[in-house]
Amino acid sequence: MLAEYHHAFPLPLRDLSLTGAFLGEELPLHAGQELHLTIWLSETEAIEVEAVVRRALKGTGLGVEFVAMSHADSLRLQEYFRAALVEEKKVV
Repeated sequence: MLAEYHHAFPLPLRDLSLTGAFLGEELPLHAGQELHLTIWLSETEAIEVEAVVRRALKGTGLGVEFVAMSHADSLRLQEYFRAALVEEKKVV
């Protein structure tokens, strides 16, 4: 799974939740800074979010909180997790 910062370059997405993410890339950003991310849920499906950096860990990455996204993108993200949970139950 990847995220894009300002549509410029892909960033590894190490963790994703309904309310935020951890970007596994060191960027010159600091806590409190706002950013726009495109998060690719699959090769063909992406969501757009406005986020705020909550933690900037030198050499590790950034923890961001989602502060705004469209209702449609919120539903897409919820469906992504719902589908992942169903798949996980099939495996167990």
